[in-house]
Amino acid sequence: MHVLLAVTSLFGGWQLTYVIAMLPFNMPDFVESFIRFWLSVTKTKYLGNPEDMATLALLLYWIITSLSICVFILICNTVARRCFHARKMNHKMNYNNEK
Repeated sequence: MHVLLAVTSLFGGWQLTYVIAMLPFNMPDFVESFIRFWLSVTKTKYLGNPEDMATLALLLYWIITSLSICVFILICNTVARRCFHARKMNHKMNYNNEK
């Protein structure tokens, strides 16, 4: 179950990143600031050139979309389980009342 969730989230995030990459916009300042912050924290400032920044931004978008899809799937799974459990309990109650 967890492997399926991980694979689905990563693949869905990959596809959503393609959609984001096709949109015509410049990298937002807060994304660039966030990447530069993490480059300074990890002491990898040599990745701060423009080509690497664009690639790191796509990687950041992939991580964010994958986590968002994972959370969405977990919420849907929880709601479906609760709905199924409530329906099952309601069916048992109705069955016991008919006897």
